[in-house]
Amino acid sequence: MKHLFIPILFCVAGLEAVKVEFHDTTLLDTETLELTGQVVYTDQDTFTRRSIKVITLSTQSPVAKEPEEIEHDVGHLLNLSVGAKGMFPEVKGILLIDDGRYNLNTDGTRSYSYHKAYLILSKSKLSHATFRRSFEEGENQVNVHFARVIKPDGRVFELPPNQIKMQTPPTKGSLFFRRDKIVTFTLPDVEIGDIVEYSFENIQFNPWNREIFEASYYFQDSDPFIFSRMVVDVPEAEILKQKTYNMPEGTSEPGIVIEDGRKTYTWIAENVAPYDPEPSAPPSGDFRAHVQATNQITWDGLFDWYASFQKERMKITREIHMLADSLTILSETDEEKIASVYHWMQKDIRYISIKGAASSGVSGHPASYTLERGFGDCTDKSILFSTLLQAAGIEAYPVYVGTNRSVAMLDPEVPGYYGNHCITEVFLADSSFYLDATGSTNGGYSRYPSFSSGDHGVYAVNAQKRKVELIPVPPAQEHLRSYTLEIEVDKQGNLLVSARMDFNGPYETAWRATLSRLTRKEDQRLRFEKIVNSIAPGARLQDFSFTDPDDFSTPLSLSLTYVLSDYVKFAGSVGILDLPVVDRNLRFSKVTLAERKLPLVYSTSSAIRHDIKISLPRGWKIAYLPKGFAQESDEVKYNARYLVEGKGIRFIDTYERQVRKIEPDRYPKFKALLTQIGNYHQKPILLSINGGSDET
Repeated sequence: MKHLFIPILFCVAGLEAVKVEFHDTTLLDTETLELTGQVVYTDQDTFTRRSIKVITLSTQSPVAKEPEEIEHDVGHLLNLSVGAKGMFPEVKGILLIDDGRYNLNTDGTRSYSYHKAYLILSKSKLSHATFRRSFEEGENQVNVHFARVIKPDGRVFELPPNQIKMQTPPTKGSLFFRRDKIVTFTLPDVEIGDIVEYSFENIQFNPWNREIFEASYYFQDSDPFIFSRMVVDVPEAEILKQKTYNMPEGTSEPGIVIEDGRKTYTWIAENVAPYDPEPSAPPSGDFRAHVQATNQITWDGLFDWYASFQKERMKITREIHMLADSLTILSETDEEKIASVYHWMQKDIRYISIKGAASSGVSGHPASYTLERGFGDCTDKSILFSTLLQAAGIEAYPVYVGTNRSVAMLDPEVPGYYGNHCITEVFLADSSFYLDATGSTNGGYSRYPSFSSGDHGVYAVNAQKRKVELIPVPPAQEHLRSYTLEIEVDKQGNLLVSARMDFNGPYETAWRATLSRLTRKEDQRLRFEKIVNSIAPGARLQDFSFTDPDDFSTPLSLSLTYVLSDYVKFAGSVGILDLPVVDRNLRFSKVTLAERKLPLVYSTSSAIRHDIKISLPRGWKIAYLPKGFAQESDEVKYNARYLVEGKGIRFIDTYERQVRKIEPDRYPKFKALLTQIGNYHQKPILLSINGGSDET
């Protein structure tokens, strides 16, 4: 079966059947077809070439074609693969053809078609033989034009249409409205050296908003791209705002053709090398070559649409007003009101991922409906949280964000659908701040004013306030982890440690969630035994306690008592003592690379403080204490010092990293400073165990 993609010049007759598929999704079966210039002639009617999307020519050829019957396009792909392997000899797979086309119709409906040919060069890439695309019944549909396998010797195996399946996705962990479907197939008997090729189209006949159109395309991935093209076809009167990012050298501006009332933009990139992934890098969309295009010159259209959804759903009903009053009745300040509603929302409204249409996925369900059900997704929870705060006299609105671990950074200059999450912006006095009442990751244990670190340092779209702004990374001190230790050393070199840990920020959130799940005493003990064993082999937990994880009035605090046996090492009359805990807390595992081409990113800022008091046995003296250490850069501040207190030792240090992202040009200095901190803690305390000098 041949698959001919318009535009192409050809003239055929006498075939068993010709199937013509038009851009408006109608089909035509004909026995003859002739294409001359811009006109297509059939035995039934005459059409313009532009109105036709795909022509399928059915013949009596067998499913598997022999080498001598190789079609021109198959020969082209085989030749392309030979050159590609020479150009990229060490890769596991090569994308030979990467051809996408966006089409916007005058009535606002639109489609996206894609043609792919991929050369498989390792077992790890056999997954490319499987196709999966989802759609929602009533909104769009996915049509597979063809799929086939091309063997190195030129044999071609077409996928029979009856092997294309439609499935209902699993519902575990999500609530579906049974409209989601998946079109899938797997090409059989695919082997290393084969080319898998297919084409499909996603037709959106009922888009979320017919007035808003956007298109994006990536010209780079973890595999080489030999020929990559993005085409955007819109009505001639449509104004398209477009911007390119990280495009390869030599890539020209898009070609623009205006013809027959249509305007076509074409971007092409060829022989694009794969990007080199690095650990702890930003989402790949921040640095891969890509194009963004939209017909929204400003954010006004999106603001209007989002706000209309939200306002309709943020009605303060009698039940919502009564609940807001009951939650804030004991609050004396606005901040206490916010905290009370915030903690209730996280714990009492369960998070469930809900898949549905724009009315549910983009702007949520009515606040009253979510309250009645007792669950909702992030948008539902933000709608209800904002409505409860407004009922309590606090100005608040839902905002859309793209979490910093998953979504490429928004470019505010290119308006469009954005984000994978919804949180809340709260206005108090002359300022505003953000809270995330979802509570999906850690069970809803963020203590006011802490909120998920995935929301830090990303853009927020507030439709009702008509603004797009960057959420600041909270100050490092708001994420302080404080460790206070009192250590008694005995003459055998054992340490009895009484430790208290006070946490703030996301670290506190995670610990509150963990402790709330460990309801049995034996499970709690196992967890804390694991912690002390990570400090030193053979450590023995004696006792533990922690504050109530459901009490949000104060920071979470944990207390442990444990013994580190044979911890002091002896060299004759000298005892060698390394500080416990500190080295473990200041391990900088993300700075292993000598240099970086991509930024190093953390989820948020960080601060750690140690205050350690060491009591020595009678007769032991201090022979050597490391000198104080202080270093500071644009990214990190560190200060440490040892003190002699009576006949004992006290160590105090503070580590702060305010920034979330380290740019590649700043990375060497950043790594060097962290290495200095690590090396500093390799210097032990030296003790004279048979008397000696008190000098330090």
